[in-house]
Formats: sequence, structure tokens, C-alpha cells
Amino acid sequence: VLFCTANSKPAKRLKFQEGEKMGHHCIEILIPAVISAVLLWEGSQCKKDGYSLEVSSPVTVQAGLRINIPCNFTYDTSRDDPHAQLYGYWYVKGKRRPRLVATSNPERIKEVDPRARHRFEVSGTKLNESDCSLTIRDAEAADQAIYHFRMEKGRTRYSYSAAGETLSVRVTERKPDITISGLLRAGQEAGITCIAYRSPSSDQPKITWTGISRRESFQHVSHDRVESHIDFTPAASDHLQNVTCKATYFRLPEYMTVDRTVMLHVNYPPRKLQFSGHLTRPNGDVQHFTNISQIVPRKGDSLLVRCEVDSNPESFVSWKLRFPGTRLYIHNHELRLLDMELEDEGKYECQASNTEGYAEEGIYLHIQEE
Repeated sequence: VLFCTANSKPAKRLKFQEGEKMGHHCIEILIPAVISAVLLWEGSQCKKDGYSLEVSSPVTVQAGLRINIPCNFTYDTSRDDPHAQLYGYWYVKGKRRPRLVATSNPERIKEVDPRARHRFEVSGTKLNESDCSLTIRDAEAADQAIYHFRMEKGRTRYSYSAAGETLSVRVTERKPDITISGLLRAGQEAGITCIAYRSPSSDQPKITWTGISRRESFQHVSHDRVESHIDFTPAASDHLQNVTCKATYFRLPEYMTVDRTVMLHVNYPPRKLQFSGHLTRPNGDVQHFTNISQIVPRKGDSLLVRCEVDSNPESFVSWKLRFPGTRLYIHNHELRLLDMELEDEGKYECQASNTEGYAEEGIYLHIQEE
């Protein structure tokens, strides 16, 4: 077993390893097996020459999901036994002693913590390639802890528990899912459901909604989830609005809240037809206008009118003309009248339609003499 002492002078009957760093000595002594097991975690707080480990830490995993944590290690092969089998072990830090959560040694499988058995796995076939990766399946809130790796090959044994070599795992509850029943159409009743998940080690989450006006709601609770359903009637004003479902968990290693936000897409017919554009005088002066129902141009002026429509999906826009003319042009939502004459006076109507409905609005032109 390897541990550190801050003494500057070696104690008698202790064999020191070669090399001293930062005033600490690495001491190798023989101690009883019971104490050795306890010191699997705290017995090696300094790094030993020839031994190193690199692992991504800290890592975060959502409850119920799987994570593979890459890990690579080296060990001193100067006294390597080519006939011995290399085994890897992952331990979790406990209140009194570390607990085994994964091993590649078939003779030690029965020592694995029952809660971790079949969920934690250490790289077995790739250990000889310096791969000590750890896989956690169906992550639980109780898996949030500090872990360390240990290798054994014949008489060569080492626990990688020095600073920078341990693995910190943080478990967050899985984000809830939001489902919407069918297409949202303004004025028609619809349903929206939030599904919050629960792992075996978590309690029943509390679900709250924001961004939506409730009409009727109910919950369904099962062993692995809580569903909150809301019936509501969307309006055109709800289009592109955010709705958030928040799940709060209280009985965990720490208080936790997870949420998911979706944007509503509501279909509605054309509305709020408005006119904007500009009037150009013969001398080049330009007069802009917006949101008007009539305009008073002069004879000889040129006019551009744009019909702006609020709808979802986008509307098809057309103009209802008093009469065809060579000085009148239509392009998409725009109507152009060049060098207007007195006979151009009258009402021009914009017509808009989509899958949800139809609307029209007119702008009136009062032509004045120059």
C-alpha cells in the first residue's frame, strides 16, 4: 500500500521509494488486509513514478440515461509478470470505506455493490491497451459521487486516488418532454402534455407550467414518470410564444429543477391587413406612409402601396382592381401606379387567403389636380 508522509527524515524500518517531490515521501509498507481495504481510497494520496491516469472529470449525466467516460492509465512494467492477468476495478467513495462498483475480474463480481451490478462496467478487453473507461447505464441520482480506479496484475497493484486522478460524476434528472396533440389552430381546443421522468432513487416530481393559460389540467402518475396534461384553446396571439414545463425534485442528494421549453406554432387566418408605402412627386420628393386607409396624391405622382398581412401559414395576396391599365403594376404584395391620372381615383382592395381563412381590406385614393 502506498501513502504519503510529510516527514523530512525517514522513519526506521521503513523502505522509501526512490525520488522525493515537494517534501513528501512515498512509503511502501506491509499492513493487514483489513486496513489495506480501507486505504484503497486514502492510502495513496501521492503519485508514484510510472503510474498515471487521465479521466474526464467532472462529468454530468441525466438520470435514466447511459454515459461512457473515457479513461487511460499507465503502470510500472519494470516488474511486469507476462503470465499474470491484468484486472481493473472502479470504486466509489463511501462514508467508511470505498465500495466496488465495477470490475473485470470474474472472481470479484460478487463483491460489486448490488445497486451498481449490471449497470457499471469497466473496460475489460481493452485494459491491456491502457483503457480504463467506465460505463454507467440507467444512471440514478445516488450515482452522484467520487470514484477512483485500481489496477492489479500479479503482485503489481495500484489505486489511482491522487489529486487529478479521481472521477467526479454528477447526475441530473432527465429533462421533461412536451408533446402537443396535433396541429394548433386558433379557436380550436387542443392538448399539451408534459412528461417528467423519475428514477428509482428520486421522488415524485412536482410539475409547473409557465407561458400558457390553463383551461383544464390533470396528472397521471406511474412508477417511472409523471404526466401533466392541459387542455387549452390557442389564439393567434399565442403563435411563436414559449411554453415551459418545469419539474422539481426534492428528495435527492440536492434539490434539483429541470425544465423544457417549446415554441407554439398556431395556425390562424389573415388578420390586420395594413397598407404602407411611399408617394413620389414629379420633382423627386418622396413621402412615406404606413397604416393608412386613404391617401391624397396629386395628378402625375407615382404610388407604391404594400399590403401587409398577419397570418400563419403565409397568405396568398392579390389585388382587386377597378380596371386594368398600362400604368399599373402588381408584384407580390405590392401595387404600383405610375404618373397617376384623375381616373385612377377610387378604392383598391387587397385580398389575402390561406388554409385557415380569407380577409380583404381597401385603400382609397383621392386624386387632386396639380
